[in-house]
Amino acid sequence: MCGRRICALVTAFQIIGMAVSVGAWADGAGVPTVPVRVVLYGSLLEAARSFDGVVVTIQGEAIGQIMVRGTMAWVNVADESGAIGVWMSARAAGSIRMLGSYASRGDELCITGIFHRACIEHGGDMDIHAETVAVVRAGERMTHPIDGARLVLAACVGLGAAGALWLLRSRDERRRALESEHLVPRKGGAHGA
Repeated sequence: MCGRRICALVTAFQIIGMAVSVGAWADGAGVPTVPVRVVLYGSLLEAARSFDGVVVTIQGEAIGQIMVRGTMAWVNVADESGAIGVWMSARAAGSIRMLGSYASRGDELCITGIFHRACIEHGGDMDIHAETVAVVRAGERMTHPIDGARLVLAACVGLGAAGALWLLRSRDERRRALESEHLVPRKGGAHGA
């Protein structure tokens, strides 16, 4: 009896949830969406056989350079576990405004496409052939503040190295001077008067 009540209660909540989402859709709030499961590069790498030929969704930062090849382009996309090459239309690649480097954080992309463990079309490389590409977050310039303590340490190390070099050179000059004194005969020669 208790099991039936719980089941009825769960069903009631599901119906209420569906009514709310249909009501929001009818009000023009948009079509209810199903959350997409994003796969990390590390997971693709570890289970490459099981993902081979499967449509996957990845999310990560566009890094490096866009390599245009006619109407198509290569873009490297990195997440916290690594990076993978994505084959996409040059038009889609044109929507990328900033690429990740030391000086900037690249646009964050959400890409859905077919994963290839060893792509026949691209020499056996592991890649994704994008079907959809969306910029989730725009990239930005990065600033790298100078750490004062490291700057002082670098100056001290530089001065120490310059001092050591000066000491070595002056020692070598003295040694050469002493050697040349012994090689040059003194006035009067060895048979001197």
